[in-house]
Amino acid sequence: MKVFSSLLQRITLRQFFIIILALVVLYFASLFMLMGSGKQVELQDVLLLAALILIFNASRIAFYAIVIPIALAYTLYAPVGLMFGEPNYQYLASVLATNIAEGTEFLQQIPLKYYAMAIAIIPLLLFFRYLTQRFQLKFYRNKTLLCLILFFALVNQTPFAFFHTFFTAAGQVKDELFKLNQLQLESEWGPAKFSGKYKNYVLVIGESVRRDYLHAYGYPIENTPFIEKTNGVLVDGFESAGSNTIASLRLMLTKPDTKRWAPNYSLTLIDLIKASGVKTYWISNQGFLGEFDTPITAIANLNDERYFIANNDSIHNDSSDFELLAPFKQVLQQKTDQAKFIVLHLYGSHPKACDRIKDYKNIAPVKNKKYQYLSCYVSSIKKTDDLLAQVYQALQQQYQTEQQPFTMIYFADHGLAHKTIDGEILFFNNAGSPLHHDVPLFMTSSDSQQHTKCKSFKSGLNFTESIANWMQITNEKVSPQFDLFNCKDDPDDYGLEGRLPKTKRDPAIDIRGK
Repeated sequence: MKVFSSLLQRITLRQFFIIILALVVLYFASLFMLMGSGKQVELQDVLLLAALILIFNASRIAFYAIVIPIALAYTLYAPVGLMFGEPNYQYLASVLATNIAEGTEFLQQIPLKYYAMAIAIIPLLLFFRYLTQRFQLKFYRNKTLLCLILFFALVNQTPFAFFHTFFTAAGQVKDELFKLNQLQLESEWGPAKFSGKYKNYVLVIGESVRRDYLHAYGYPIENTPFIEKTNGVLVDGFESAGSNTIASLRLMLTKPDTKRWAPNYSLTLIDLIKASGVKTYWISNQGFLGEFDTPITAIANLNDERYFIANNDSIHNDSSDFELLAPFKQVLQQKTDQAKFIVLHLYGSHPKACDRIKDYKNIAPVKNKKYQYLSCYVSSIKKTDDLLAQVYQALQQQYQTEQQPFTMIYFADHGLAHKTIDGEILFFNNAGSPLHHDVPLFMTSSDSQQHTKCKSFKSGLNFTESIANWMQITNEKVSPQFDLFNCKDDPDDYGLEGRLPKTKRDPAIDIRGK
């Protein structure tokens, strides 16, 4: 007690204020670093990191050679981490697949306050260092060796778990891209037989569409007149295989390992269809960097003919999905004895949704800025519905003039999740919703006689085999049990329920009258 009293007597009010200021600065630097990693932050984690920095600050070398480089890494990732969460395979793969235009849009989604928090990390640490040196605040004795021991003791603990997660995910991406760059993989399908009755098979891949925002599934604003009024089958219960484009389609466009949720690039949907004698086409409004820069473009390049509308030689990609119609009609008019399988890969409702409707009317204007983004999102779905109507009309015309029967499927690669930032409700791909995999599925054909809606669970992991059965392609590796439109539940969800975020459901928000 005498020692403590003596210590207090030696500390002036000014010194006490400096000590408190230094500790507060250190606390916020540690807090921003851990928040920037995308993890759920606990107070004990912040205090542990702060204690580590305190010890490292005892050595000038340890502070500048270890603390600052680590803090810089957190700073670089923090805006993304604050917005989308900790690094994983899906986001790193998406970043590597992103072109300049998509990257610009991606960065624009992040609020300025997140950039400010990231930028503040290094100055806060340097200010803490200045205070401790200027006012001789020696919290611990200068023991560089002690710093190093503590560093290695904690290297796998919370302050550094971010790096373990990051490098694990980066390794997965590197391994997969290596496989793709070597993608002269021999198809393992073997012989396949096509016995379908249609001339034209069209698969429309929507982008970032969650089905509870479609009027066809009960949303109060009418944004899907084509899907609702056209004869065919509307399925309520289709679940995508992932929460973003790459994570989902690499599983849906191959016959995956359902236990590990891993793709098999030797068993792609395109290789199977080509093996059956059907000619394949891929028409995309999603850009690419090189021939095999992502799993999806690698699969796209397996097609007999490819058309990419979104070129990456410009900073801004303002290509509209309506630009897909011209090459689509050209493909329809090509003369061939083979049946055709045509993929239309849309940009759809990809964030930022308001940029998707620059060439389209906002059908649900709102007065309250809080709902402005959702207003654009709802309208982007109406734009996609209009596009589907025009694709259908082109197919109908080809059927009437050239007697070419057709069938068409529309689905989306993944849904989205709500997030409120600066008072506005946004709808982004932050994997934070149990409804993230809920996507629309609709099929129509030249001989559909009625409109049917059925509620049945369908797994995206069975998609390749289901498409084969839709086209009546037989192969020893294709199970005939998978049918997207039989109105019966798939037998297994392959652990999807356990993979969904354990967060509160965030149902669609009614923006009428807002």
